[in-house]
Amino acid sequence: MRPSILSSSDGKGRPSHVHELLGRRLTSFRKAAGIDRPTAQKHISASASKMSRIELGRVALKGDDLKKLLDLYGVTDLRERSALLGLNRCLNERQWWDSYNDSFADWFCSYLILESAAEYIWTYENSLVPGLLQTAGYAEAIIRTRYSGDEHVRRLVEVRRRRQDMVFKTGAPKLWAIVDLGALTDGVDDLGIMREQIEFLIRAAGFPGVCIQVLQSRSGLCTLRNDSFSILRFNSTNLADVVYLENLESAHFLDGLDQAEPYRVAMSRIGNAADAPEDTVKTLEEALRRIEDR
Repeated sequence: MRPSILSSSDGKGRPSHVHELLGRRLTSFRKAAGIDRPTAQKHISASASKMSRIELGRVALKGDDLKKLLDLYGVTDLRERSALLGLNRCLNERQWWDSYNDSFADWFCSYLILESAAEYIWTYENSLVPGLLQTAGYAEAIIRTRYSGDEHVRRLVEVRRRRQDMVFKTGAPKLWAIVDLGALTDGVDDLGIMREQIEFLIRAAGFPGVCIQVLQSRSGLCTLRNDSFSILRFNSTNLADVVYLENLESAHFLDGLDQAEPYRVAMSRIGNAADAPEDTVKTLEEALRRIEDR
């Protein structure tokens, strides 16, 4: 099955992928319970058209209606219900990023919802410091390579900072990040920005729920080449991991078991090839000394 490739932004921040993900899960539950669509639509007093659009992820679903459908389908697992209700709540209730959604693409709105609902985030970046670990100065320098408007850049930096607060102030989700050594030496030309960034990584490495590793050599990992990706895992037995791949104009969300497995294997391989977590601070301090010696 092809990954879900979402279209470019229309400036309204519609989280299309999350709607589709919920629709697929509900369809799966309905079929597993042996219930036909007319019975389901009658249970929530919906038209045939609306029920079809719910399962296709094209229309929002009220929280009470979602609970009724989960009850009808016999979904009693508390973790499963909590995960699905949490995602649906993000779709229906105002979130902090809603005031910024004119600044980023629709697919990034989907990512923010998934990120906020995830229990674990595993991320590998081959040339940059991962977004959740970027300082404001570093984030601005990177964002300015794509955008020039001062207000637009300011808003995107603010979004990145608020995402970071979620990890470092609430402790959720738990973060495992692998940083390529090249990102610490060639990421940004401004040495002051790089010094501040590495100092922040040193502090972050000691934070509960955060694991940082540095990959010094990609020897034996040639198949990964320039791949960067994030894996989001949820507190649910049936909600599959979601792999997030982003490029300049679009994003891919892979949420099938078979699609996510190669990336779980890759993350494990990269983690085994990287320095052990207990050596991270030492490696970062060496990178900091090289910066200061320039």
